[in-house]
Amino acid sequence: MGSNTHLLWHETAPHEYGREIDEAEQLYTSLAKTWAGTGHTYFAITAYTGLSIPVTASESVTELETRIDDSFRYAWKRLRYDHPTLAARVEYDLFTKSCRKIYRSPRNDSEVNEWLEETLKFVNTGEEGLEFVNSDQVVGRFATLHILTPRQTSSQSSLKKDIVFRSHHDVIDGIGTLILFNNLLHHTVEAFNSPNDHSDIVFGDEHQNLSPPLRIASDIPLIPTQSQAEKFSEIKTANKAAAEGGEILSIPFNANITMPRRSQRIATHLSAAETHALLSKCKAAGVTITQAFHAAIALAVRDVQKREDQERKAKYLSYLLANLRAACEPPYNSSSHAVAVYHCTSANNLVVNLTIPAANASTPTAQPAEEFLQVLKQVKAFYQSFNPDSDYFAIVPSLFASSTPLYPEEPCPVPPPKMSPSVSLSSMGVVDKIIQPEYGRFEVEEPWVIGAEYSTGLGLFLGTWKGVLCLSSAYNEAFHSRDEVVSFLLRVNNIVLEGLEVNTLAGE
Repeated sequence: MGSNTHLLWHETAPHEYGREIDEAEQLYTSLAKTWAGTGHTYFAITAYTGLSIPVTASESVTELETRIDDSFRYAWKRLRYDHPTLAARVEYDLFTKSCRKIYRSPRNDSEVNEWLEETLKFVNTGEEGLEFVNSDQVVGRFATLHILTPRQTSSQSSLKKDIVFRSHHDVIDGIGTLILFNNLLHHTVEAFNSPNDHSDIVFGDEHQNLSPPLRIASDIPLIPTQSQAEKFSEIKTANKAAAEGGEILSIPFNANITMPRRSQRIATHLSAAETHALLSKCKAAGVTITQAFHAAIALAVRDVQKREDQERKAKYLSYLLANLRAACEPPYNSSSHAVAVYHCTSANNLVVNLTIPAANASTPTAQPAEEFLQVLKQVKAFYQSFNPDSDYFAIVPSLFASSTPLYPEEPCPVPPPKMSPSVSLSSMGVVDKIIQPEYGRFEVEEPWVIGAEYSTGLGLFLGTWKGVLCLSSAYNEAFHSRDEVVSFLLRVNNIVLEGLEVNTLAGE
């Protein structure tokens, strides 16, 4: 790992620590800079959870709210100590022509309070979490926590708070954010339960907790072996051949607009009964729910294509997005290093071969199980072929680098819209295995996370919370309408249920 010493944190000036960034971080840094002209941050991490705190008969709502807000102040400050990378940012070094991640340790209470003032926002406009998220406000210099007090009614027996976290993607990823929420809520309830028992947090040695980049965390060698490089070359050749060999499916979008607008989030849910039945069907078929939904996405994209006189063959191309934390070296595989970019795509592309029916072909009222299982077989084989071994990790930096635009030193025009946008899938898994449904008196409402979308594609997110499956999407309102995206999500849900012959149970 010695050859990666440029990626290790080291003191660059009194109270200042820095390092170069690796290829994973560089991708998100370069994308953000390239699309800076939109006024938004490309792929900004945006996460939400709701909280409900019962109010007892003897409590003053005003005093309870003050106690809750004070608890969040302590917890956010504690997170700054535990995860100082929260307060790091990427800066471009004009001398070395490279991007560096810089962390400045607060020298006194005044600097701590300045950071709190900038990054912990109490929003009392009555907005709810999703409403606030879809207003798509500018992302700050540092990761920021917004504590919202939604509109309350006089009959409410609980005080509601909505938590929205926003950050540049070169600081943290989606699973890392869910882990961070868990840490945040643990500290918050600790402070809430014992407001006078926790000591103040003293900064000065917290730099020891700074998280390294993926290259260090997973001990990736600086240069892959010859055989690993040859394997990557073969993979690139295969991916290129798949992309050039025939019609590639893409999602329709509004091509009359060239400048992205606000990123939006919309979600659909199955019922608890449908989720349970679907899980049973997937287990019986030897597949995962993620594989089933990825197969359904391929078919849903096929279904929105324009039909012609004759049926035609086409391909759905995608990838697997893998959380790599479990494969990192200790302690980087733990919740202590939530604030990091520890994920990657698969090296090989997912290729699903499909048929677009002719214009005069009859449209079935339900997804034929035979066709769905045929597509699911292709998706399952792809997922099972993914092996995050040492050969895979050796080419992870190259995978990121191959998608990274050149970092623009000066402001640049916003790139034109992508004319063949895809639909991707990120699986969050069983979210309540990461975040508890309750923390003391704090009852948690469904948490979620997205990457803000400023391109023409759809980013889909799959997760289960308390036995209920959610399929959501991030999209840009310039290129897609809400009704269009909702219709697509519902189509995906229906394809899964019909394809696996799950009887939908209305009213569950």
